[in-house]
Amino acid sequence: MEPLLRGEEISEIMGSESMAVSAPWEEVLERAVSWDGPAFFFPIRHHSPACTFHLKKVFEAYRPDCVLIEGPENADLLLPVLSSPDARAPMALYYFYKDTRGLLGKDKADYKCYYPFLNTSPELFALKEAANRGIPARFVDLSYGEILLGTAENRGIRRGEKPGYNDDYLLSRSRFVSLLCERTGLRSFDEFWEKYFEIQGLFMDPDAFIRQMLFYCSLSRSHTPEAELHEDGCILREQRMAMRISEAAGEYRRILAVTGGFHTSGLLSLLNPDLTYKGPAAALHGLTEAEQGVYPLAYSMEAADALNGYASGMPSPGFYDVVWKGLTETGDAAGAYESAVLHQLITAARKARRKKEGISSYDVLCAFSMAKGLAALRGKQEPGLYELQDAALSSFVKGEVSLSTDLPLRILKEINTGTAAGALAKDAPRPPILGDFEEQCRRFGFKLLGAEQTVTLELFTKKKHLAASRFLYQMEFLDTRFGTRKKGADLLGNTDRSRIREIWSLRFSGAVLAALADVAMAGGTVREAAKAVLLRRALAARSARKSCRLMVNGFLMGFLGQAKELEEAAERHLAADGDFFSLTEGFSSLQMLYELQTLYGVEASGSLKGLLKICFQKLTALLPSMGSVEQEKEADCMKCFLSLYQTTGRPGFLQLRQPLGEAFFSLLERSPEMNPVLEGAALGLLYGMERGLEERIRRTAAGYLTGTKLERKKSARFLRGLFYTARDFIFTGERFFALIDALLGQADAEEFLALLPELRMAFGYFTPLETDRLAAKAAKLHGVSKKDLLCGRIVSPLEYDYGEYLDAFAETMMAGNRNSDHTAGGGT
Repeated sequence: MEPLLRGEEISEIMGSESMAVSAPWEEVLERAVSWDGPAFFFPIRHHSPACTFHLKKVFEAYRPDCVLIEGPENADLLLPVLSSPDARAPMALYYFYKDTRGLLGKDKADYKCYYPFLNTSPELFALKEAANRGIPARFVDLSYGEILLGTAENRGIRRGEKPGYNDDYLLSRSRFVSLLCERTGLRSFDEFWEKYFEIQGLFMDPDAFIRQMLFYCSLSRSHTPEAELHEDGCILREQRMAMRISEAAGEYRRILAVTGGFHTSGLLSLLNPDLTYKGPAAALHGLTEAEQGVYPLAYSMEAADALNGYASGMPSPGFYDVVWKGLTETGDAAGAYESAVLHQLITAARKARRKKEGISSYDVLCAFSMAKGLAALRGKQEPGLYELQDAALSSFVKGEVSLSTDLPLRILKEINTGTAAGALAKDAPRPPILGDFEEQCRRFGFKLLGAEQTVTLELFTKKKHLAASRFLYQMEFLDTRFGTRKKGADLLGNTDRSRIREIWSLRFSGAVLAALADVAMAGGTVREAAKAVLLRRALAARSARKSCRLMVNGFLMGFLGQAKELEEAAERHLAADGDFFSLTEGFSSLQMLYELQTLYGVEASGSLKGLLKICFQKLTALLPSMGSVEQEKEADCMKCFLSLYQTTGRPGFLQLRQPLGEAFFSLLERSPEMNPVLEGAALGLLYGMERGLEERIRRTAAGYLTGTKLERKKSARFLRGLFYTARDFIFTGERFFALIDALLGQADAEEFLALLPELRMAFGYFTPLETDRLAAKAAKLHGVSKKDLLCGRIVSPLEYDYGEYLDAFAETMMAGNRNSDHTAGGGT
């Protein structure tokens, strides 16, 4: 690749800027690659098989007596854990920082990041090789907390929600990189990297590979503004790493420094040829162990790949793991990628066939042949990840790519990501929450297996099962994906509340431990962490809807009545929220919890009652203004009306019925353009509160049922609201029933069809027994008995034959139309 970078082509891409790096780059190369010097600077990209492949050769040729690795220095005591023979990649170091002094912000937030190690990681290989050779290995970067404090907001390690420690974005983000990809006809930085470093790089000797790495990294750095390097904390980190290298030079004669290639020239600019430090001292903050810490974790390929959105290493780690296994088994670069591509195609096809996908061996051969052909067209020695993906798209997908045809591609993506989970030695330190998780699983008899297991919990007959349910809800709330409820009451959806048992599907994986480590700062146990996260979200909620939904989460997890802050937050949000529908959903959640608290063994009646009254008062204050609500919100309004009415019938809330009735009367009087559904619903509830309203309901109904054509169009909607809240009103006398019958009798076909959908909804509220009673009333009104309604006129043979003739005629005509359409469209 160097001719591309140094020749006329790069001049066309970058102009005279590219030449400015040549002179300093030659000096960087001479000082970095010093086979007999006091230090050898080996540049890497995180998780790169090619870098690890050449690093192995450098160990053999240079024979260092000390290895210094880019990594936060406060993890030095844990390096033997990573290099232990009992440890198995993928692993990660989990760093955390608690901003108790408010050095990063007034909110004094908690921060965390991951430093993953895969089989392909040069850093992990360096640690293990140093251990095998009996030489010391150290991390030389700033501690995680110091990196954060030296980085500007939303820059570097402080960007994103789940940042990794690795900083490969420094290699890929410059204008130089985008233009280089465009010039070489490659679609992304990762594809460019694979072609020129991962595949081509394997066929180079270490000198040529390192030369290429250093020149590319120097170009990337030269096109990164100095201000950005300071904002990203890059300069500060390099100062610290250079100081640590200088310190080590006083103890050891042959130092191998394994750092990101982007930093190599920066490190050398801070060191004299004899490795004495010549830069400024890095200003540190004296962080204590209480403020920051680190734990080793068993990790997963899936979790490592998820960090790639933050440019934290090679993508698709499962694919490159297969490449690395081929390299270690044969020691030869030739065929490593070609074999990996074939392996992935065969594996994907086999898994697809198990899911009834028609991927044949011939399809696999076609895909493999296409991958090799694409590699030749693209100037690659062997096909790589991108040829694999393109060949599978062409050979495995039948027709257009869609959700119904892309299963083979999804399977390939899964195996390219990898499913392997790592392991640590038994004596490795770890976050306390992981130990608590395992203890809780032992307590409830949950097996930590990769296979799916089904658990049935009898919530209301066995206290241990209720406790197990709360633990599983805590795990679900923390988004660990350990368990999924398959059956049982859905309190968050306010459905199936009568179910007395739950059925859960459990599956353990390394991703569960990673998710728990993600919340390790929130608490030392699963319960503590779930409670802390719940309270944090409750404080951040901005509506009654969200706040009361979190109350339901707390109820399921067993925190209601034990977390005063949760109830106080809900009270504040209820008082501040002026959205009728948000308050409606909040009221529905609170009402459900009030009804179920005794059944679930929760003691929170006082707080729930107080919250219900606050919400009730807000709703009744807003209710009179809801008369002209849009049609799509009618169902929510009716549900709220009925819920408020039902609450006022319970002990402790009876005194609220009068103000609710006043609010309904105000609604009916205040709205000139009254929504007929809500008018019917409000009148039905007022009918239930106080007798004597029958005549008003009949007059209002008559206005709709016997009024103008425009009013009659609204009549079915009025009946829908009335029957939702007071369907028994139809049985109070004959007059109202006769009004409905008259409406139906005088409606023409068009008008009847327009009324029919709402009429179906209106009469759909009646039970089967009530429907039978209505049929009897209708029959009596027309002088027909119920028995007569069940008996129809006998169809004559002639009519039956004519019906069959019509069916056959229609079928023939439809078949003819289909054939005509097919011929017109070019079919045969």
